[in-house]
Amino acid sequence: MKKGWILSGFLVLLLAIVIVPLTACGGTSDLVGNWQNVERVQVYIKFFSDGTAVMGDETGQFTCTYEETGDKEITLTLTSIHGETAGGGQQVVFKYSISGDELTLITGNVPVTFTRVK
Repeated sequence: MKKGWILSGFLVLLLAIVIVPLTACGGTSDLVGNWQNVERVQVYIKFFSDGTAVMGDETGQFTCTYEETGDKEITLTLTSIHGETAGGGQQVVFKYSISGDELTLITGNVPVTFTRVK
């Protein structure tokens, strides 16, 4: 039951990020950095050059790994929720585009825009 709750919370946050996410890839250096959601200032994503990422909002933080799995497509794999190891390797796939300091993530035809934090 607790796993289901945690997974539901993770998916809700992802949807919130996607409607309110996520991503990066080892070879995609333009994703590396800090990104803030345009519509919800508290929602952020940080992509690191080692293939890890952190995302969160005022309610908590998730960590994941990311890799480029296609042309302008990344797959995020959940590794921890609120500091506790997450099992099951839950994954979410995003299409993305970067224009200047603007990152757009798309899943399920829903675009979410982030701006680079400098």
